[in-house]
Amino acid sequence: MLGKSVIGLIAISLCATPALAAEGDGRAAFGDDPLPPPPTYKAGGVTVDEHLGARLPLDTPFRTSEGKAVTLGDVLGTGDVPTILTFNYSDCPMLCSLQLNGLSNALPPLAASTDPSLPPLVISGQYRIVTIDLEPNEPLDKLTKMKQRYIERLGHGADGWTFLAAGTPGDASSIERVAEAVGFHYTYLKDKAEYAHPAALIFVSTRGAVTRYVYGLEFAADVMRESIIKAGFAEPATAVGFMNRCYHYDPDANSHAHAGVVAMRIAAGSAVVLLLSAFGVSRVIARRRRTLEELRS
Repeated sequence: MLGKSVIGLIAISLCATPALAAEGDGRAAFGDDPLPPPPTYKAGGVTVDEHLGARLPLDTPFRTSEGKAVTLGDVLGTGDVPTILTFNYSDCPMLCSLQLNGLSNALPPLAASTDPSLPPLVISGQYRIVTIDLEPNEPLDKLTKMKQRYIERLGHGADGWTFLAAGTPGDASSIERVAEAVGFHYTYLKDKAEYAHPAALIFVSTRGAVTRYVYGLEFAADVMRESIIKAGFAEPATAVGFMNRCYHYDPDANSHAHAGVVAMRIAAGSAVVLLLSAFGVSRVIARRRRTLEELRS
């Protein structure tokens, strides 16, 4: 049975792009634009516009999961190590946990490389992670539990993974400001009390400039290592992976989708009618055969 709303994860393949070229504003740009989605595809603007070279607004106020008032610049430090930035929230029904599980699973190999010639990359030593909570009303105790869950999975580096809440409870402006700077587009769904959002790891240089976007729910150790090293040198790199979105699909939201659903329903009804008609005809034919056989006998 088709419901009005269906929750789904849509994997959108990232188009191959050529080498980066510098623009006049200092950002790195792609030579070709990605192909547009089909006209019937509707994601409500839930996507990522890659802003390579964009600088994070370091003066944006937040609170740590421990309740300490900080700015984003305070958390990123004095330009010592690069950062992996994520946007998540504790009550996310699926995507956030899958993304953060994949991230925490991918990091231990970076600290224990099988190649002795490569220096180990250790969280809080060579890089940090900053997770910004999308829910401005998130209680700090829930944010703390979310942090503990993934720190336990990681097994180390509690000081290197910071979870940030809105600077003022209930005020989403600090979250939106950073999200806008990095091109991370999300929306709140009142009827579901959930956020529709993409999943992306955003690598940031020691000075707060975006260097790479990595998409997906599982992350290869070599990709993570390369992304961290490039971020450390403020070197922009092409995106990697497949973009995943968690959103509610409403087939009645646009005429193309609605027409498709109506057509499917009509086709299903027609199939039932044809099946019943065929069954009735077969019974009539069988009855006539029996009558003819009785007359002959």
